[in-house]
Amino acid sequence: MLQHHSFGIAALVDEVIQPSSKVLDLGCLSFGTTQPLLERSCQTFIEDLRSLLLDTSALDKEVRAVKLSEYLTKKPQRIKLDVVLCWDLFNFMEPELITKLIEEIRPHLKPRTIFHTMLYTGTMPKGPADFKRLSGFTFNTEPLHLEEPLPTYRYSSLNLMKTMGNFSLRSSLLQREGMRKDLIELMFEYGNVKSPTSVMASGSSAAVSAFQKNRLTNISLTALDTALTHVKRSPVSKVLDIGQKAGRNMEHLQREVGELFISDFYSSLAWQISRKVPFEEAVQAALRQATLPKDLNCILLWDLLNFFSTEQIQLITKALHQYLSDGGVMHFLLFKQNKLPVNCGVFEIQKSGQVGTYIHASGSKQPQLRTITDVVKSLPEMKVLSQGTGRIPNGPFYHEITMQKVVKDK
Repeated sequence: MLQHHSFGIAALVDEVIQPSSKVLDLGCLSFGTTQPLLERSCQTFIEDLRSLLLDTSALDKEVRAVKLSEYLTKKPQRIKLDVVLCWDLFNFMEPELITKLIEEIRPHLKPRTIFHTMLYTGTMPKGPADFKRLSGFTFNTEPLHLEEPLPTYRYSSLNLMKTMGNFSLRSSLLQREGMRKDLIELMFEYGNVKSPTSVMASGSSAAVSAFQKNRLTNISLTALDTALTHVKRSPVSKVLDIGQKAGRNMEHLQREVGELFISDFYSSLAWQISRKVPFEEAVQAALRQATLPKDLNCILLWDLLNFFSTEQIQLITKALHQYLSDGGVMHFLLFKQNKLPVNCGVFEIQKSGQVGTYIHASGSKQPQLRTITDVVKSLPEMKVLSQGTGRIPNGPFYHEITMQKVVKDK
């Protein structure tokens, strides 16, 4: 039994799928993705295409195509899909059957529909894997016990685009920590899309950015090490990570702490603001959505504060302060650059203790915060515990700070 962390599905769930999104899952209900999709309040259609492939493996191609058409649930024409999850099924489908599948679901595709699949790069298994979600988007992948192996097919991304028709490759990912070494994840986008980096109709490219071939750059963060000494290897420690969730492997941090809470605070806050909610109310609403305990030992903000003014930072940190236990710590990085990245970066704590980072290219917005001193002063009930400075290779200079909640005299 092998474990596989799906950075692609994590990116889609965290950055593309929104409330009211529509998802076609061609895998089995037992794979375990239904719960996180329901938590996003999206509409999910599950087809269990694996059962059809197993039942029709001995039939000829023409009959299989007919069986596929009969098998798929007919949906109202108005249903337009945002995401299709295909798992590893393409490895066991002839080109004609893939073409037939796309033909059947094409009435429900729209420009920018995302199609996610996985291809084997090594020895082909006898049949599709049995995926079982453990936590987050890490799965146990167990081979099916088949008397006879299914026919297998090897595809390149170019072969698949020709077979699928009107799809373009947006991202591929392989050999990241936590992934099976023999699996590559591919994400295709439907329609003639002008921007090769755009995924959502809103213009956000966070999922693609986190799910691209660029490898993370490892850096050492002194102040972060200080923050984590308060929680490492403690079965009762509670940590909140509010950095961007898309495309990150959180397994190492999960093993190091007692309880790990993850909240894509930036996305939640941005959604509230898009609804014209006043900033202070938006902060509170985003935190309520995270359902946090009131005794956190550590909060990891990563580069979040760079994207707000000093006044807004004060509202954010004041709201977070109430969730910290006495002596709890808060860690953040402040960039020294004239233009902000287009979005929050990706930060992934590695087994080595270093932090894998991916910083987006600079956009047009200028930093709103004035000085590091102003930020520190905006947290009057906290003291500086540790600091560090450095530069992310090919990225900005940074100043990292860990602050500790001051214990009041009782």
